[in-house]
Amino acid sequence: MTARRRLWLRLAGAAAGGVLLLTLAAVLTVSHYEESDPFCASCHTVPEVTYFDRAQQAKASMDAYADLSSAHYGADNGFRCIDCHRGNEGVFHRITALTLGARDTAIWLAGRADPAIEKTELVVPFLLTGACVKCHQESLLEVGFNNHFHNKLPDAFQAWVRGGMLTRPVDLPEAPLELMASDTTVLCVDCHRAHIHVEGSDRTSYMDLVNIVYPACVRCHQEVGHGPLELAAR
Repeated sequence: MTARRRLWLRLAGAAAGGVLLLTLAAVLTVSHYEESDPFCASCHTVPEVTYFDRAQQAKASMDAYADLSSAHYGADNGFRCIDCHRGNEGVFHRITALTLGARDTAIWLAGRADPAIEKTELVVPFLLTGACVKCHQESLLEVGFNNHFHNKLPDAFQAWVRGGMLTRPVDLPEAPLELMASDTTVLCVDCHRAHIHVEGSDRTSYMDLVNIVYPACVRCHQEVGHGPLELAAR
């Protein structure tokens, strides 16, 4: 190997090392600042600034909250945007969240952010569901038909396989402590949308029963091959 070739290899290695260090520094910097809701709201303008304002109102008021996200803030003043948007905090979810953040930054810089307040589509539903399961695993692991809309979800079975403890409902003390794998693709966020504002939804755990929950129920029934295929508000 010639001296010139060795020099180029050293320069390439130094450049790669520099890029790696800069990337690591950027990841650590972003990870630090994203713990703060005002930082998130400073770049995410519309509709995120609306969500931020709802959260602040929830902290300051005991009135009915505007949406599910705000209800989290009203119940726990230590709650932050990132608690949902980084998933279960595993490596794959962390990489996904950072990639999504880079995508959102590019959209913001290009001035192409979607200003719609009430989002109807989720970009990475599995990431949000990971955060749901992280905090609410016990809701998935209660056995019995009355909780089938939770314990029949794939995340419930996976949580049990990973060692989650099954519980019996109070009214069924002899219920078998077991779950069956389900073929449904329904996730937590298919029913529980964090930023959808529906008048009076504080009486339905901040869910839009007619437009979001019932269609998810029907989809699950279709996928597993049993259950009613028509649901309507009473």
